[in-house]
Amino acid sequence: MKRTFSYWEREEWLQKPDLLIIGAGIVGASVALFYKEKYPESDVLIVDKGIVPEGASTRNAGFTCIGSISEHLADINIAGKEVVLKRIERRWNGLRLLRKTMGEDAIDYNHTGGYEIFTDSELFESCRNQLHEMNHRLYESLGIKDVYSETKYEGYPSIFNHVEGAINSGKLMKNLHKRLAFAGVRVWWNTAVKSVENGSVLFNDDFELEAGKTVIATNGFTSQLLDLPIKPARGFVFITKPVQDLKWKGTFNHDAGYVYFRNVENRLLLGGARNLAKEEETTAQFGTNPKIREYLINFANNTLKLPKGWELEMEWSGIMGVTENKEPIVRE
Repeated sequence: MKRTFSYWEREEWLQKPDLLIIGAGIVGASVALFYKEKYPESDVLIVDKGIVPEGASTRNAGFTCIGSISEHLADINIAGKEVVLKRIERRWNGLRLLRKTMGEDAIDYNHTGGYEIFTDSELFESCRNQLHEMNHRLYESLGIKDVYSETKYEGYPSIFNHVEGAINSGKLMKNLHKRLAFAGVRVWWNTAVKSVENGSVLFNDDFELEAGKTVIATNGFTSQLLDLPIKPARGFVFITKPVQDLKWKGTFNHDAGYVYFRNVENRLLLGGARNLAKEEETTAQFGTNPKIREYLINFANNTLKLPKGWELEMEWSGIMGVTENKEPIVRE
């Protein structure tokens, strides 16, 4: 049965917004914030299927990263060097804009630097051989000298990236939505969209709403609404209970960025390894792949050498959106 509304609801709540944004994560919320700053009198409405922006914005590892050398080399094999260098530049400019817009305290920004550790000597040598050229090209595009440098960490050959850091992803999104509320942006939580056509948005309860403009910012769930080459990619993450004398301080990558870990208040946050089961992890369903979970636990024990007796505190998954060559799709 189609839902009906009162006169008051239709007059005050359900009028046609100037801008309707589907997805309340960092992309949708940022669109709303910048649009409202440019057009302060506009009526902006965000709708989201969750009770929080749950896709990836509040379920990630909280890295502010431009990427590791091995990730860049793997990406260059797919997309080419110039595309990847432009991508790094966009990442860096985006991170600067995030810090400027939100303020570092509002996101708990910590300039840790980022380490890529290697257990494969051949991969390390191939990355090491690219350091000079990558640093030269990044100096040209970013104006920063020696972004990457060779080092060691806990006995492992490593490459240090001095421009990276970490944030509290939950605090970022919480404070971003506080900014939206102050600016007068409306948000409807737990409101799933069934389809979008010709500026009309149909919700799951068959309620339909027209908008002046509609933005779809659903990332990994976009293929449920539009025929675009964006695939969902599930990522698994866990965090331990506090570990005494945890030696890993900062943010870390391994295996072309597929494995990532960091210290969070003396807890180890560890995630990734999606490349072990890419087909199974190309899904928009939250959940845990036992193969990946087992691999990461073994990685914590055998590679990171956590002290015996460490315990998991919680685990979760997030849904990212990926394209064939990692390039974003931003278009009308």
